[in-house]
Amino acid sequence: MSSEVQVVKAEPVAFFLSELIRARVVQVRGGKMEEVGRLVDLEITQNGGYPEVVNLIVGRSFGRAPLEVPFSMVASIAPHRAVLEVPGGMTLKEFAYDPMKTLIKDMVLDKKIIDTDDYEVEVVYDIRLLHAEGRMHVVHVDVSTAGMLRRLHFGWLGRLLWGPIRDTDLLPWRYVQPLPSDLGRFRGDVRLTISREKIADIHPADLADILEELSGDERMAVFDTLDTETAADTLEEAEPRVQRELVASMRRDRLVELFQTMTAAQIAGILEILPRIDSQVLRRLLPAETAVKVAELLNEPDVELESIVTNRFLVLPGTALAGEALSCFRDRTRRYDVVMYVYITSQDGTLVGAIDIRELIQAEETTPLRDIMTEQVVTLSPKDALADAAVEFADHGFRALPIVDENHRLLGVVTYKDLLAVMK
Repeated sequence: MSSEVQVVKAEPVAFFLSELIRARVVQVRGGKMEEVGRLVDLEITQNGGYPEVVNLIVGRSFGRAPLEVPFSMVASIAPHRAVLEVPGGMTLKEFAYDPMKTLIKDMVLDKKIIDTDDYEVEVVYDIRLLHAEGRMHVVHVDVSTAGMLRRLHFGWLGRLLWGPIRDTDLLPWRYVQPLPSDLGRFRGDVRLTISREKIADIHPADLADILEELSGDERMAVFDTLDTETAADTLEEAEPRVQRELVASMRRDRLVELFQTMTAAQIAGILEILPRIDSQVLRRLLPAETAVKVAELLNEPDVELESIVTNRFLVLPGTALAGEALSCFRDRTRRYDVVMYVYITSQDGTLVGAIDIRELIQAEETTPLRDIMTEQVVTLSPKDALADAAVEFADHGFRALPIVDENHRLLGVVTYKDLLAVMK
């Protein structure tokens, strides 16, 4: 049996720069893989509408100078590894710094974004690249909070808070002016060709919208590649016609998996658009407690908040430290319905404060939660009507509100998404 390594050309695929940096770079030599180093940057040229990657900058250990590898030698590239095909007899040359070269990690990341009116819009947290037909181009600038979290290795938290890429502030590169010749590591800005007011109009299409444009077979092929949480969110966001077609085409065990990540209100939102007989069959697959809540939501017109409350959220004492809270997020929040807030309680369960996840990430790890929490927390009663909750959400703009009893003990949390699912 031959031991030669087979190199397969990559299909068109998009990456974020933060996913590629530090990837292992190997080369095929004599049918075997040999370590070259780690990817530390990408050099681009701006000859076309979308800058093209022309060289990989590969760092090496033991103080050796980095290498400059033409992108034409890249056989495949992925977040964890790039495979090179170096022509026989060719030696990779060392990288020599030249101020005329544009390195996107070194020179573009963390630069300010300036619009046509000279307003500072945001900061470049990440770069999105498209690899297709043996070439790689810069296609988007990511200025979103999700991009910032990805850079801080909290990308999983961004996906929990906002879902897949559809919710991020990706700016198409066509709105970016050619990079200035004096751009350097510590100087220069990235300027736009549009004003700040128009930025909101250029967000990418929602994943659910993409599915709606596909044929039935294509839709299921794409949907089957999604992880459980992303699939559940996408199913919820899709229009009723697509929801019905996806549910009809899905295996029952797959659908049960999705339901396990959803609240009763979200499940009810799916079941109510299905034919009655299909809805009844699926309701029998639910855990008893969830089935009761779903039945209440589907059958009772005057629903109380108790029916859509969730107990899957993070609660910590005020003495806990910010670093400990972030560790809890890493370990636990994949199981939670509420990931945008941390609730602080006393020993007897009394709600004493709340912390937005953004404030938690920005705090020093040794800061006690009681020092950064908000004590004036807007709350709801379990007997409040849906309309009362809707008013509170509208007035304050929160994405979740805690439910407390007459003694202010924390009973659960209602999310704005679940409220909408019930009231729509």
